[in-house]
Amino acid sequence: MELTVEKLLKLEPLRTSQVMAGAQGLKNVVKGVTIMEAPDIVDWLAGGELLLTSLYSTLGGKVNYHEFIRNLAAKGVCALAVKIRRFVDRIPPDILEIADEVGLPIIELNGNVRYVDIMYPVMEMLFNKQVIELKYYKEIQERFTALALQCQGLDKITRTLAELVGNPVSVFDNQRKCLSATDEKFSDFEGMMTFYEGELLSKDFNSYRIKIAGAGEEPVYQVVVPIQALGQIKAYLIVTEINKPMDEMELICLDQATTVVTLEMVRRFAVREVEQKFSNDIVEKLISGEIEVSSLRERANLLAWEINRSFVVVLFSLKNLDECLADTKFKQDKIAFQGIKAEIQSLIMNVMRTRMKDFILGHKGDSIIVLWPVRESSKTIEEIKKAGREIQDNAKKRWKKIMIGIGIGNVAAEIEEIPRSYKEAQDALIYGEMLQGEDVISWFQDLGVYRMLCKFGQGNDLADFVPKSLKILVDYDRQNQTELLKSLEVFLEYNGNASKAAKALFIHYKTLLYRLERIKEVTGLDLEDYKNRLELELGLKIIQILNQRV
Repeated sequence: MELTVEKLLKLEPLRTSQVMAGAQGLKNVVKGVTIMEAPDIVDWLAGGELLLTSLYSTLGGKVNYHEFIRNLAAKGVCALAVKIRRFVDRIPPDILEIADEVGLPIIELNGNVRYVDIMYPVMEMLFNKQVIELKYYKEIQERFTALALQCQGLDKITRTLAELVGNPVSVFDNQRKCLSATDEKFSDFEGMMTFYEGELLSKDFNSYRIKIAGAGEEPVYQVVVPIQALGQIKAYLIVTEINKPMDEMELICLDQATTVVTLEMVRRFAVREVEQKFSNDIVEKLISGEIEVSSLRERANLLAWEINRSFVVVLFSLKNLDECLADTKFKQDKIAFQGIKAEIQSLIMNVMRTRMKDFILGHKGDSIIVLWPVRESSKTIEEIKKAGREIQDNAKKRWKKIMIGIGIGNVAAEIEEIPRSYKEAQDALIYGEMLQGEDVISWFQDLGVYRMLCKFGQGNDLADFVPKSLKILVDYDRQNQTELLKSLEVFLEYNGNASKAAKALFIHYKTLLYRLERIKEVTGLDLEDYKNRLELELGLKIIQILNQRV
């Protein structure tokens, strides 16, 4: 649809003209036409003009032709048409020489050609082009506006755009998930994270052309448009130029489609927010047990939830969210802050969908609650742990400073038991973080005796329950720089097997026997007495908890 110098030469007044130099610029786009009447014409040009001249204003040695042609090319003039046999018999060689160098077409006009015979047809073509573009823009705008008002959805939008541009169209969310594609071969988007390194197609329209690996020897190009809504990139609209490159008119279609896709993403976001709020309310009622079961079932039915089954409550605690924004311009932006939480929730959902389709998800503060349906109880906890590790690893790749702690409760066989499983997940998370750190995956059942000690320590000073004999041993190690406490801990861990304990400590068997004898002398306890060993084991676990609290 672009009007080029090459097309202009087919006009009747220009058929007898000749291209004398700069033929490599015949594809230059013509945006206007004007007459050169002064040597400083360059100062009055906008770029893209066909410049008509008889060179009268350059006569008398007033103009350096080399500099003059370079300035025209730098300004973006599409071509210089020179009328001969009026004031000059031929175009000066200096002009032709430098024109070939800079790629500015020099057209020799017959002296009998009138400027108006060229200007009128050129202006008519330019005006017709603008009228056609405006008419086309109006039709496309009306078509896509109708799609938006009728809420036709992404599939209809992508199909419509594909018909107009003659290439496959896809839409992806910001987690690389394909939301819609007119051709399944292009339902994977490998260039999402590097699209900004491609060719920027327009200063006014945020679109990029990137090269991807094609099926054959020829490369395939994709035009990528990031869809921004609510301060975040929510999706990517992609046209794969497998049939033909997109032209200017088709970019108009893409621009209009981008607006409609943005509206669709905002609509989806609003619907999802309402659904999420309703979901959160039901989940909160489930974990608190504050509502009758029959009422819960009615609400769950509205979301097509099957809650008459066994569940395990899984609790995700999100920490360091502030630090994730610390290095960005969105540091104080609440929308961006919520955007990170939403992305983490999407990450959790995407990972879990690969293992379980019908889980129930809600969030409370900076915690995300998942009710994981139980099918084979023997494998459920291990599946949850695998999913948890994948979620933590993927989150770390995206946000290095994020900390996601995961607490897992025991199986709730009935709805009434969900509050108990939720409390267990809370305890597993709290006590697991005390013992292992914040980035933990902790199952309540794995806590063992720590469940009792940690819970007991909530209302009491655990330090008061450390046996006196262990306190003496701690002081002895500190004063003498020995490791009797560590040796005792490993010895008890291996159920009193001195040989295995010595190997674990990387010391000689007799060295451990000497240390055990020294422990007996310092504490006055007989390690063969099971009551003493039980007291020491509990005391060591209390010391572990106290060390984690420091």
